[in-house]
Amino acid sequence: MMSSLFLFIFAGSSPLVLQLYQQHEQKNLPIPIRQYPVVDAIVLLAGDVSIPVPPRVEAQVRGNRVIHTMRLYHAKKAPLIIISGGNVFPQEGFKSESEYTADLLKEFGIPFKAIIIEGQSRNTRENALETAQILRRNDISHILLVTDAFHMPRALATFQTAGIHATASPSSISAELEQPVFLDWIPSLEGMSTLRSIVHEKLGILVYRVRGWIA
Repeated sequence: MMSSLFLFIFAGSSPLVLQLYQQHEQKNLPIPIRQYPVVDAIVLLAGDVSIPVPPRVEAQVRGNRVIHTMRLYHAKKAPLIIISGGNVFPQEGFKSESEYTADLLKEFGIPFKAIIIEGQSRNTRENALETAQILRRNDISHILLVTDAFHMPRALATFQTAGIHATASPSSISAELEQPVFLDWIPSLEGMSTLRSIVHEKLGILVYRVRGWIA
């Protein structure tokens, strides 16, 4: 009982958990949009759009990937956007997440002719393989890869191992305003969620290395 309580307090509040999270996501830091190179295409990994499952009546943005991609496009960093990602658990009557993402980009003023949709992949490895085929067909050699900073280390390594010349363009990264130190030690469900994310991503990287999907 006491050991479980200690684990809850540590995992749910320890600044060490936050430090581990930040060390992982800060491997690819964001830079101002104007500093990114001009490339052949922007590859946006789907994963932060909620599809319109009832009672939701329209697709909703959960993260910042779509907004970041819009900014890159309007800054003329690439003439083409490739959206990669289907639904992890496909359901009848719903389009792939990439298609809903494309709809949002069109609402943001990006012409449909500038968007290529890849809606079959269901994980990062498949994102890379399916995207590689599109790049070869369209004679594309250099891309900006868009996903959140925490996912970027695994995504970038996977794309590079697949032979893709990719430059990381993280869409979001955590940042906290300063607060009294004692507040960091107050247990919270958010702290438990952070620990879960760390374990999930580290295990993902390990599995990808064992399978040879990343170098």
